[in-house]
Amino acid sequence: MKDYKYCPMCGSTFVEKLVKERRRLVCANCDWIYYKNPIPVVVCLVTNTKNELLLVKRAIEPYKGAWSVPGGFLEFDETVPEAGSRELKEETGLEGRAGRLIGAHVQQSWMYGTVLVVGMEFLVENEILTPGDDAEEAEFMPMDALPEIPIESHCKLIEEYLSAG
Repeated sequence: MKDYKYCPMCGSTFVEKLVKERRRLVCANCDWIYYKNPIPVVVCLVTNTKNELLLVKRAIEPYKGAWSVPGGFLEFDETVPEAGSRELKEETGLEGRAGRLIGAHVQQSWMYGTVLVVGMEFLVENEILTPGDDAEEAEFMPMDALPEIPIESHCKLIEEYLSAG
C-alpha cells in the first residue's frame, strides 16, 4: 500500500508531530492525522469429521503455489464472520458458520504492507471441496502431516487452534 503524499481531506502537505506519544503525519492545514492502520484479513480454521485441517494451495500472490489456511480481506461492509464465510465459500466451495475466535496477529506482507490476520474457527455441514479462483487446490490434511506453510501468522493460528482443542 502506498502512503499518502498529501492530505486526503484538503490536499495540503503533512508535517510530522508527536500525537499520543507517537510521531505521526498531520496535515499542516486542517490537522487531519494520518493513522496508518493494518489491513484486516480473516482466515478460516476448519476441521472435518476425521479431525483433519482444511488447507488451500494458493493460486495467486502472495505465496502463489504454497499451502495456507483459506481466507482473505475484509470488505468495508462486512463483519469478521461474514468475511470468513464469504472467503471460505469462494476458496473451497464450503458453507460455514463462525465458531470461536482463535486469535489475531499483525504481520508484514511484502505485497500489502502491515496486515492484521484474524483467525476464526468455522463449522461446516459438508466436506465436498470445490476450489475457487484464488485456490489451485483445497484439501483436508492430517494434523500430523501438514505441509510447509510459509505465512507465519497462519502457522501461529494453527498452533493456537490445535492447543485450544
